[in-house]
Parts: sequence; C-alpha cells; structure tokens
Amino acid sequence: MSELQIGLLVLGAAFIALVLGFNFYQEWRFKQKTRQAFAREHDDVLLDVPKNNVRDGARHDRLEPVIDDDPLPLPDLDEPLDMPAVQAVQSAQPVEFDAPEPEAEAELEAFDHDDHQALVTAMLDPSLDFIAEIVFERPYELAALPRFAVAKRVQLIGRTERGLWKPAEALPGVRYRQLNVGLQLVDRSGALSEDDLANFCAQVNEYATAHGAKASFPQHQQKLACARELDAFCANVDILIGINIVPASPIEGARLRSFAEAYGLELEPDGAFHYLSDSGNTLYSLTAADQKPFTYHNLIDQRFAGLTLLYDVPRVAGAIDVFDRAVDFCRQLAAEFDAALVDDKRRPLTAQSLARIRAQLVQIYGSMDDRGIAPGSVAALRLFA
Repeated sequence: MSELQIGLLVLGAAFIALVLGFNFYQEWRFKQKTRQAFAREHDDVLLDVPKNNVRDGARHDRLEPVIDDDPLPLPDLDEPLDMPAVQAVQSAQPVEFDAPEPEAEAELEAFDHDDHQALVTAMLDPSLDFIAEIVFERPYELAALPRFAVAKRVQLIGRTERGLWKPAEALPGVRYRQLNVGLQLVDRSGALSEDDLANFCAQVNEYATAHGAKASFPQHQQKLACARELDAFCANVDILIGINIVPASPIEGARLRSFAEAYGLELEPDGAFHYLSDSGNTLYSLTAADQKPFTYHNLIDQRFAGLTLLYDVPRVAGAIDVFDRAVDFCRQLAAEFDAALVDDKRRPLTAQSLARIRAQLVQIYGSMDDRGIAPGSVAALRLFA
C-alpha cells in the first residue's frame, strides 16, 4: 500500500470521526438546552389548574364584551335627511395642498421624539428589574460598557449630556450624565437571591467610585420580596405541554421533513422543527421523541419511532388560537403517519382531554392578562427564559 493510499485512509478516518463527534456534540447540546429551559418541576396540565391570580391576590371574573340594551336612537328614514348640498365642480383644476406649517412639523418631531424616549426607558421595568442609578459628576464618555458578573440578565440605558435616553453604548463623542443598570428579578432559574443582589450592588458601587460617580439603589428587601412573589406567580403559569405522536411503524425522515415543511415548519439549528410567528418567535416545535436532534443528514436515511410537539405556554403570542392550530397539526400528523396522540404518561389524548387542556389554558392566559404579562410579550419572553 502506497503512502498516498495510507494518507487518504487516515484523512477519511479523521473525517468520519469529525462527523461523528459533531453529531454527538449537537445531540448533547440539544439535551442540555432542553434540561436548562425546563428545569423546574411543572404540574401536569391535565391534572392541576393554576389559580387565576391577579395583582392584589384576589380572584375576579373576567368580563366579556356585551351589546348595549339601549342602542343609540336612529333617524327616521321616512323623512329626508337634512344633508348639505354638494356643488358640482365646474372645471377639473388640479388640487393644491398647503405645505405643512413649521409648527406642525415641530409638533410631529416632538411626538416621535417622545415616543422614542418612552420606548427606551421602557427597556427597564421596575416591576421586572432592580434598577441601579449611576450619576456622573460631569458628562462622561464610556471607554467600554461596564460588565457585571451576575447570573441574571443585565441591561443598561444612559442619559446623554443633552438629556436624551438611549441604550448605553461606548461610542466616541457620546457622553453620559447618568447610567441606569437593570438587573432582572426573575427568570426560569428562579428569583434573584439576596447574595446575588448584594454582589451586584457592590460591583455597581465599585464602578461608580472608579469613575467619579455616585450610585443609588431601590430598597433591597422590598425588591427581594417582589422577586419572590413574582417568581411564585411565574411558577404557576410556567407550563410546557408535550403532545406525543406515536406511529404504528417508524416514520421515514424524508417523508417527515416534507410533511413538516408543507405545514410551514422550519428546521432550526437546535435540531427541532419550529413554527415561527411573523416576528420570528417560536409558536410550537416538533422534536424526536428520544430528544435526538434532527439534522438534514439523518432526515435522509433514518426512521423515527415517535415525535413530540412542544407548546411553551407563557411564551406563545396568540394564545388559544395558536394552541388550536398546534392541536390540528398533531391530528394531521397522526392521520398522515397512522399514529396515536398520547401524553407523557402514554395516556391517549382524546378530544375530551384536549378540550380540558384548552379550558385550563384559558384560565392560565386569563391570569397572565390580569397580571399585566401578556403571553408572548417582551415581559413574558424575559421572565420565561
């Protein structure tokens, strides 16, 4: 055997090892992401119904739109309506529009400016964030954005020397009078702890001292209590629904891919098919039942013993309408591949049990609306991440 042949064999073996290693890594990463995203113990949506919580802890009936029993009086159509006469146009002269007054343009610009400022300041929410304020003695140009070693999400906005709020950036010529640093109170890993908060405040104080500024903070214990209460609410509505599709015989990967794409799902880098909203957020996803990621390669020549549709309740904008669409897709899958729909305990999901889930989702989404955290909103995507 020549050296060339030996070299080609070595290269071929190395390439195969690389492909196998990459597939193993992708599978490991997929399982890790699944565990991290849903590490909490969630109640079975078929058994337990979370209470309809609102801000003050009381329960209120939700209001439905009604038709007024006393409609507005209508004119008597037996009498001719008194309408102003319309004069005929004598000649087809071009219509001239007056240019907007400078004052009107200024008002429009001021309106856009106010809207932009409101959007920037809304990036930090006192109900979701612990907001520290760093006020510089004189306008200060950031050489780099400050970094804070904490487990929760941190976001910064700054007030420039002209008094305008903007997302904080280290840009030449941009000087800030104040930085507001928001530390998120709650996410899927739980509430902000007292130790983490103390560590964050110490880092903010250290940064302020090093840059000739003063730092101020909200009341610690009050914010920690808010974090615990918010976390308890989130735990009650943080539910992941899994609908398992178990076929009579394994499903061919190529056929599955064709079917999923025909229904608008796309294979994403995490190894699952996703049905996306117009804004690019996942509404529901389809995975292999054994949690092994789909790849374009294994969809060509492999078969799959089962599938799972995942519906992440609080992160879905569109609420019940999207759930109905997801259930319809599962039924289409079952019909196409001669499969049964079952829950995680392998109990059949009948029309009655799916209707029960739907009714419970109505209550869950009602409690989120009452709390002011709309499903799939920016706040929900932050809290349930």
